[in-house]
Amino acid sequence: MQRGLVRCLLAVFVALGVFAAPAAADHDGDPDVAGITKLFNQANGSGAINSDIAFWGDRAYQGHYDGVQIFDVSDPAAPALLNNFQCHGPQNDPVVWGNLLFLAVDRTQTGPECGSTNTVAHDDPNGWEGVRILDVSDPANPEFIKGVYTDCGAHTVTLYPKSRGQVLLYVSSYPLRPGPTCGPVTGPPAGNSPLHEKISVIKVPVLNPGAAKVIAQPKISYPGDPDNKFLPVTDHGLAGEGLVDGLTACHDIGVFVELRLAAAACAEQAQLWRIKRNGLPDTEHPLWVYDDNVDTDGAGGGDVVVDFWHSATFSWDGKVVNFIDESFGTGCPTVTPNVYGRGPGDTGAMFFLSTKSGKKLSHFTYPRAGETGYCSAHLGNVVRTKDRDLLVNAWYNGGVDVIDFTDPFHPAETAYWDETSDNWSAYWYEGAGLGEGQFPVYATDGVEDPPTGEGFQVFSVLSDVTTTALPYLNPQTQEQALGHGFKVKAAKAARYRSASATGTTARRSAASRAAARHLAP
Repeated sequence: MQRGLVRCLLAVFVALGVFAAPAAADHDGDPDVAGITKLFNQANGSGAINSDIAFWGDRAYQGHYDGVQIFDVSDPAAPALLNNFQCHGPQNDPVVWGNLLFLAVDRTQTGPECGSTNTVAHDDPNGWEGVRILDVSDPANPEFIKGVYTDCGAHTVTLYPKSRGQVLLYVSSYPLRPGPTCGPVTGPPAGNSPLHEKISVIKVPVLNPGAAKVIAQPKISYPGDPDNKFLPVTDHGLAGEGLVDGLTACHDIGVFVELRLAAAACAEQAQLWRIKRNGLPDTEHPLWVYDDNVDTDGAGGGDVVVDFWHSATFSWDGKVVNFIDESFGTGCPTVTPNVYGRGPGDTGAMFFLSTKSGKKLSHFTYPRAGETGYCSAHLGNVVRTKDRDLLVNAWYNGGVDVIDFTDPFHPAETAYWDETSDNWSAYWYEGAGLGEGQFPVYATDGVEDPPTGEGFQVFSVLSDVTTTALPYLNPQTQEQALGHGFKVKAAKAARYRSASATGTTARRSAASRAAARHLAP
């Protein structure tokens, strides 16, 4: 969904051994910058909202609501724009596999092809929403292959490589508003829940992408939740935001291929799923679920509460999973006026959880005082290094930062850039690096105020860690695990967290005990 910190001296970072001494370009004395230098930006040209990024080799694909900017990033300090391909379709959330580009569209269009426009009515029975498939072998002339319709559209899409010749797309969607086959107003076709209650899985034969189709619609629920619904108006003080009352769905999914695990940010809960050998996630028997629905000190700045589970990413050894809450509130850090009918609460934080048990290790919220605007956590990923656990993240008006969670009980911000920031996402990726003592971060800017957005951005982070380049990266899909012998302990993984004042939900069923017998990767 779209929405629009005690200042730390760089000397502290040097003393901790996290960063090398800053170059002159590192804005010495600027309270909004530490350890990060902006190298490049390129606006999308239409003033459209800027969304997500995917990488393949030396190319970066940056989505925006009017299309995709394609860059050659063989020199991260000076990317070359190959094409600003026009293809309207909010959110245009991209993933890429070789020469195939997939774009998630969650606003009903007049047709699946590029060149379509928004329908007048969201629930136009002749409208289309779902996933577009494009051939980008010639980046100057992308070719539309097919549009695969999905109920409620496609808000985000996660790629799971089932084999060399076949990929699966996990489509997360929910009734932001009624659609042609989605939502309670017009009435769904037979068999569809008006509250959604599912994800869609698309199978794509890589050599015959025109044969792509939906092969499964795994069911979603909120185990242990009293009403099994997400009630934004009742529970979060929202009015007129467009969300359908009572939806049951997921916003985004992060997967770790070797571990066959999926971390699902489902509106009401964080869930961990086992991915079966056929590539389908076992959504009906989560290994664990987690929620935090009580802020014990109100908006006192100590405890936090979750508005909307938004996204997830794993540490590269698979031991920690980071879940993000997207705030419905305002401010830096964000405060929501009325959460679960209990009054104001601190929201928009990130949570570090044990992958094995679902136990909360810590939470981290926007740490720098004095910023204005809206500073909720949103989208990021983990730097691939054995030296330390470093998370790159975007905070909307709070900009881009790096968080060290090597000690997951005490995460700490170690670098940041928040000058006139309006960031949707920020990711580490190295197909080509910047040289010793630094690594690149790619971001998108222009969400709360799209016409002033900088679009695609590249930053350099000063660091002494040794990173490992990847041949490609869809940030929600992790491969090539670091570490050895990681196993999920069945006895703990199938045990839901016990209900307590911290807000964790829990129940253990016969089905979850049965699932526990099949957990070892």
